[in-house]
Amino acid sequence: MGKSHRGIGTSLMIVCALVGAGPFPSTSPAHAAEPETFAVARFDYKDTSGEPQDQTAEHEARVAAFATRIGENLTGEGVYDLVELDCLGTEECSLETLGGKKLLAAAQRAEADYLVFGSIQKMSTLVGWGRIDVLDVAKDRILFDRVISFRGDNDAAFERAADFVSKDIVRTLAEPEEGAQAAERGIR
Repeated sequence: MGKSHRGIGTSLMIVCALVGAGPFPSTSPAHAAEPETFAVARFDYKDTSGEPQDQTAEHEARVAAFATRIGENLTGEGVYDLVELDCLGTEECSLETLGGKKLLAAAQRAEADYLVFGSIQKMSTLVGWGRIDVLDVAKDRILFDRVISFRGDNDAAFERAADFVSKDIVRTLAEPEEGAQAAERGIR
């Protein structure tokens, strides 16, 4: 009879291990894998609207908030972690100011899996557009390449655009076949 109790106890420990409970640590891939990491570069900005009023400070704040919101949205679900580029405290931490090779090197130093970068242009009081790219840092390969347009030159318009872009990045990277069809080029 003692033998049968040991068999039940052993069976119970095996069942607990298989479902991830009990005295054995879980070995499922979800617990073993580290979250992938994103670095978000500073976005370049250009105002070609021709408006007479100088809005440089407001636009710089909105563009910085746009990049920050993308980073927050990407990490909000716990699927991705955010790492910071070592150049973020400088003016030269965008594709235009740093150049492709140096921006890639900054992402590699940060040990980022993906790098988000791009530019925003104000065309008029009512219309802005942006180009957003996501680079697979290890492969130096663009996985996400979008041009968006958005209406408005205020905080809410930039927030809506960042939310849209973030959702599109997550969706695109979750669908391997779409990511596989992305451009075969790296950062320029």
